[in-house]
Amino acid sequence: MPPLENDAKGVERLQLREDGWKFWRWRDHRCHYISAGEDNDGPIVVLVHGFGAHSYHWRYTIPALARKGFRVYALCMLGYGWSPKVEEPYSMEQYWGTQVIDFARDVAGATEKDKCVVAGNSIGALAALYAASRAPDQTRGLCLVNSAGNFEEGAAPGPEKKTLAQRAVGSDKGDAIRDPTDINAPPMSVKERLQEIFGRFVATGIFYFTKVRIKTILNQVYEFPVDDDLVRSIELAAEDPGAIGTFYQLSLAGGRTKVAAGELLDNYKGPLMLLWGETDPWMTPTKAERIMQMKPDAVYAPVLAGHCPHDDAPVECSEKLADWAMGLPA
Repeated sequence: MPPLENDAKGVERLQLREDGWKFWRWRDHRCHYISAGEDNDGPIVVLVHGFGAHSYHWRYTIPALARKGFRVYALCMLGYGWSPKVEEPYSMEQYWGTQVIDFARDVAGATEKDKCVVAGNSIGALAALYAASRAPDQTRGLCLVNSAGNFEEGAAPGPEKKTLAQRAVGSDKGDAIRDPTDINAPPMSVKERLQEIFGRFVATGIFYFTKVRIKTILNQVYEFPVDDDLVRSIELAAEDPGAIGTFYQLSLAGGRTKVAAGELLDNYKGPLMLLWGETDPWMTPTKAERIMQMKPDAVYAPVLAGHCPHDDAPVECSEKLADWAMGLPA
C-alpha cells in the first residue's frame, strides 16, 4: 500500500507525493501510475481520471478498494498529471483510449482469463468506454462516473460543445485539425498559421485564467469543499514547462476524435454501472437517464456529490463501486 493519511473527517486516503509514485514506458514516454493491492486475490480495477486531473484524483478509491481485496491501478494519461507534457495529436482513438487498453494489459495484467473492471470519470469515462468497447476480451465490467460525451441519438463524434481553442482554429466550421507530428503534411497556409497563432493565444489565456482559479472552479462542481492537497496536485502539472503547449493540444483532442460516444456505448455489451454525482452542473443526471435508455440493464448508483463523486463523496462511492465490481462474473 502506498503511504496513507486520514483527512479532516478521518477518511483514509493517499498522501500527496509531489514527485509521483510509479512509472511505465508507453510509446517512449515515461508515464505515471499508482497501484495498491497488487498481491490481492480480488478482481483488477483500472481507474481513469478526467480532464485536468490525474491518478491521485483517485486518492480515496485506491486504498479503499485495495483493502477490500481488489488489485487497483490508476494511470495518468499522456499529457496529464505526472505523465509527460508533450505536444501530440491527442485523440481518443490514437492516445487516451488506446493507452488505457495498453495499461490494463501491460501494467495491470488484464487478460482473457483475468479480466479487469475499468472505471473512468468525465473524459476519463470516455477513455474507459473506448477501452471496454474495443478490448472486451480483457474487460470484466465498465463504470462510468459522470461521463463526458454526447450520447444523444445521431450525435457527431467529439465534445458536446467546441472548446474556445477549437473554435479559434476553425474546427467548428468543419476544418480538419492539423497533426503537429505529421512530417508529410503540406506546408501551412497563411490562414492556418494565423488560426494556430490565435488558437494558441486563446488556449494560453484560458490556461492562466484556470491556473489561478483552480480551487474556485473545483468548488463550483463539488458538493463539498475541496482541500488544499487536491488543489496543489493540479497545480503541480500546470507548473511543468511543457504544460501550456500541451494544454493547447489537449483542447483540440475532441476535434480529432472520430468515434462517437453513442457508437462506443452501443458496441459495449458487458456489465455497466453509472456512478453519478447528482449535483454535477456539467454532467447532469439527464445524461445518465439517456445512457440508461440505451442500456436499460445498467446499474444506476446516484450519489449526493458533484462532478467528481469518487473524491467528493469517497466513502459511499468506494462502497458502491466495490459491491458492484465484486459481484461481476469473471
